[in-house]
Amino acid sequence: MVTQPPGRPARIRRRVDAFMLAGALGVLLVAIVLLGHVTQVPEWEASLFHSINNLPNGLRPFVVPPMELGTIWAIPVVALVCAVARRRRMAAMAVAAGYGAYGLARGAKLFAGRARPGDLLATVHVRDNLSGLGFPSGHAAVAAALVCAVLPYLAWRWRWALLVLPVIVGFARVYVGAHLPLDVVGGWALGVAAACMAHLIFGVPERTWLESRASAAEAPSLAPEPVPEHPRAGATGRSPG
Repeated sequence: MVTQPPGRPARIRRRVDAFMLAGALGVLLVAIVLLGHVTQVPEWEASLFHSINNLPNGLRPFVVPPMELGTIWAIPVVALVCAVARRRRMAAMAVAAGYGAYGLARGAKLFAGRARPGDLLATVHVRDNLSGLGFPSGHAAVAAALVCAVLPYLAWRWRWALLVLPVIVGFARVYVGAHLPLDVVGGWALGVAAACMAHLIFGVPERTWLESRASAAEAPSLAPEPVPEHPRAGATGRSPG
């Protein structure tokens, strides 16, 4: 019988990744269809954009630095951190999902052809150097791809904390005037799709390494409990008659 080496759980293709991939592609398709049927920014989207973009400049130090998670340079940095932690498969997954999301986002921008908020709205507070097209947000796509790619390798308590990061990145892109809300939603959907495709292609661990160690440490011993010595036993260890 072949056993899995310690610390290397079996690799599986999860059904949830297929469902999430289909859902993400559905959201992306709906967003593209909506963009194709409107010539101007919808009122609800413009209102939501201005409610975030008009926030005080004092928020900039808190939301702009996390925005770097969505840059192309964040991909090798995340991979290097995983490699230093001796999580080479997790590093490879981050590279595949991150660069995949980046490339898909660039292609989707050319397909959708939506401009930046500054070209579509009269009043925009631009707080970043911008160029190119708007939909989908490449920052949102890369951030979502990196986070979703590494989630299966982490314990549950870390997964919920990391999911906040793509939300902050998307919020920051609207705040600096780089993207409209629908651009961010499309970027998130594209990033999730890229991560799920990587999971389905390469597989994910059946159980995370951290969860396996915790289970092993907390699992009760299967060895039989020692039989307590009878109180009347003598020094010779003979049982009473």
